[in-house]
Amino acid sequence: MEVSRRAVAEVSRAARARVPGLRAGFGLISVLVLSWGCAGGGGEGGGEDVAPKKRRAEVDKAAEASAAPPVAEDYSYNPIGKRDPFRSFIARDVVAPLDAGELGPLQMWELDQFRLVAIVWGQDRSTAMVQDPEGIGHVVEVGTLIGKNWGRVTQIRAEELVVTEEYRDEIENRLIVNEIPVKLPSQEQAGGRG
Repeated sequence: MEVSRRAVAEVSRAARARVPGLRAGFGLISVLVLSWGCAGGGGEGGGEDVAPKKRRAEVDKAAEASAAPPVAEDYSYNPIGKRDPFRSFIARDVVAPLDAGELGPLQMWELDQFRLVAIVWGQDRSTAMVQDPEGIGHVVEVGTLIGKNWGRVTQIRAEELVVTEEYRDEIENRLIVNEIPVKLPSQEQAGGRG
C-alpha cells in the first residue's frame, strides 16, 4: 500500500475543514503515515532492506546538523535595588554631620588640592591660611570643615595643620578616624624666598 503526500494532505485538509479542533490529531496521524510509508512498512519485497535504515540514519544526522541553535534572549541589566558591581566592597562611607547643610567653599576640592600658605601661631587662638586650586586664600581655625570628605581641622601646630576625616567601614561597621597632616612648604618648595 503506497501513500502519497498529496493524499495525506487532502485528507488532512478535508478533516480540518469539518472539525477544526482535531487539527493536531490529524497532523500526528499524517506524520505517522508518512514515516510508516518512508520506512517501508506495507511496501513490496517482504524482506528487511538495509538501505532505508542507512538513509534514515543519514536523514537524522542531517536534521541534527541543520537544527538551528537556540535563540538567545535579549538581556538588559537593571541596577535598581542592586549594589554597583564596580564599586569596591571595601570602600568607606564618609561620615557627615547630621546638621551638615550646604557645602562651604573649602569643601569643593579634595584636601590634597589645598596648599598651606601661612600659620599664625598665638597663645589664645591659632589660625592658618590655605590656598585653593583657584588661588583664593582662606583663613581656617580649629573646627573648620575642609575637603570633600568632611574633614575638620583639629590641630594647628607650628609647621603643619592636622585635618581629621571620619569613615564608616561597611563590612565591620566601625568608625575609622584618619588624621591627615598638611605641612607648610619648605623654603626650596616655596621658591627660595627668604
